[in-house]
Amino acid sequence: LFTYFVQAGAFRTPEDAETQRARLAMLGIDAQITEREQNGRTVFRVRVGPFNQKALADLTQEQLQVNGVEAALVRVQR
Repeated sequence: LFTYFVQAGAFRTPEDAETQRARLAMLGIDAQITEREQNGRTVFRVRVGPFNQKALADLTQEQLQVNGVEAALVRVQR
């Protein structure tokens, strides 16, 4: 089984990630910022979720894209 997230960006600085998170909040979408090491650098990911159903993640991704936010579906094994 999988859990789904919608990723609305990965940023080099926490400030840029926070700006994106705030932009989503203005759309009524609650997002979290998570840190991840990638090629020796810290990346700050802005994600919405988790969703247990892919259909709900798809709807959120669509909602973001309609509002001009590039978003990717991320699937994580439970």
